[in-house]
Amino acid sequence: MSTRFRTLVRSFIVSAIILLCYFQLFASEVRVVTIEGAIGPATAHHITQSLETAAEDGVELVVIRLDTPGGLVDSLRVIVQDILSSPVPVCTFVAPNGARAASAGTYLSYASHISAMCPVSNIGSSTPVSMGSTPNNVPGLPGTTDSPDESEESDGATGDDATALDRKVMEDSVAYIKSLAELRGRNVEWAEQTVREAANLTASEALAINVTDYIAENVQDLLEQIHGTSVENVAGNTVILDTADATVVEVETGWVYEFLKIITNPNVAYLLLIIGINAIIIELYNPGLGGAGILGIICLVLGAYALHLLPINYAGLALLVVGVILFVAEAITPSYGVFGLGGIISFIAGSLLLYNTDVPAFQISFAVVAAISTVTALLMIFVIRTALKQRKKGPVSGLDGLIGKQARVLADFTDEGRVFAEGETWSAVTDVPLTRDDKVVVREIDGLTLKVERIT
Repeated sequence: MSTRFRTLVRSFIVSAIILLCYFQLFASEVRVVTIEGAIGPATAHHITQSLETAAEDGVELVVIRLDTPGGLVDSLRVIVQDILSSPVPVCTFVAPNGARAASAGTYLSYASHISAMCPVSNIGSSTPVSMGSTPNNVPGLPGTTDSPDESEESDGATGDDATALDRKVMEDSVAYIKSLAELRGRNVEWAEQTVREAANLTASEALAINVTDYIAENVQDLLEQIHGTSVENVAGNTVILDTADATVVEVETGWVYEFLKIITNPNVAYLLLIIGINAIIIELYNPGLGGAGILGIICLVLGAYALHLLPINYAGLALLVVGVILFVAEAITPSYGVFGLGGIISFIAGSLLLYNTDVPAFQISFAVVAAISTVTALLMIFVIRTALKQRKKGPVSGLDGLIGKQARVLADFTDEGRVFAEGETWSAVTDVPLTRDDKVVVREIDGLTLKVERIT
């Protein structure tokens, strides 16, 4: 009886292990990508990589847990295109409670196959803000605000006094979000309203008028609600979701995301650019130092790469160049500070205009601009003036460089003897008797003999 019992227990354990492995092997998997803060190049890269990996691994669903005030045009469009072409269904979930899908977040919610929100969340506020610059002022894109509290309704964008550019921006924004609404079968009228009038909805209001599809407390609640749902237009196919017992996997951010997030911070990109310029100036001032030049090249390359990913205003970049030129002019001409003042003004203006966006998360701090501009101006003027003074001094090395230098008498002598100068022993002549350790100055050089004079 005992042997039979042990055999039965072993059989039960083996069967349980086999069943567990079976369910682990064939159970559906749902991956959750968390996006918090402004949408930028790092966000776009993270979502792109997550969707590509999910497609390769054949997961059931990708959930984008979203809480954003807005973002940049290039980054938003990259994400939307990836969602539209994804062979894996994508659900945008505005969570946790208190989260928002403002500006660019509204577009992502409309682009996703499934849209969901926490009970205490909101969506909308997608009116473009007129900047009078480039047609990048699309809701949630360069030239937009982040939230209802930070936005300014541009009613004039549709009025008689609106510029042609304002109207183009507005109509482009409306057409973009309406096309997404029509694709996913969501409320087209409100999509236009959130762009033209900065309309905003709570979760319950969004559910009532078909702006969002579900209200859920958390991801697990959401998966239970959408189990068995038929999702259309998933890369041209229709997919029936099996999420009741799905394994939920949180997608961690990699080092590439963290690296891009750091260098695409406008303040960091600006600092990299300025540090690179200053380091190269220091290297040119003191050739052979090596470290400053290497640091400068690295910072310039990283700064240029970051600027490539960010919306740049080339007028601001031109003003930075003009500022550097004026600093050089101040250093080499007696302008009594006129060029220097102009350089500082040009440098500050160029720094503030460097980024072509109204999104606060992608604007440079004025305190950083003021501090860096002042330090750069002082450094450039000091280095250039010092270099010019050194050039005017004439030779400071070789035999001619000894003239005017001090020396020490090594032993008493009347006419001819030996002195120690610049780390070497030299033959010397004098018109007056000298004693040991007298301090003398070199007046002339005749061959390898120094003519010295006692210092009184």
